[in-house]
Amino acid sequence: MKYVFSLTLCLLAALAGCAKKPPSERINITMKKYEFIPPEVHVKRGRKVLFVINSLDTQHGFHVDAFGINEPVKKGLPAEVEFESDKAGTFSMNCSIICGARHDDMEGRIIVE
Repeated sequence: MKYVFSLTLCLLAALAGCAKKPPSERINITMKKYEFIPPEVHVKRGRKVLFVINSLDTQHGFHVDAFGINEPVKKGLPAEVEFESDKAGTFSMNCSIICGARHDDMEGRIIVE
């Protein structure tokens, strides 16, 4: 009986160690025709970040090709995207859902330092 109890405690401790590490930073991004607010986001390399993205006007798509992110964002329904900043550099964020005549001009930057 003692052995089963010890084994159970070991398994619980191991599972607790596997628990998902929460993001170390939360960054709010707002999308609207034809801009990102803020237009530039700075992140420290190696950090886990939670982007909370809102749309002020229509459906947009939060797209960061370098990190395989492509998340639809509906007006009034925030999207949450976890991001692991594992490589340094400047990366484009753009809208992946056509949102109007100047859709192609909608671009922001994520700078991983």
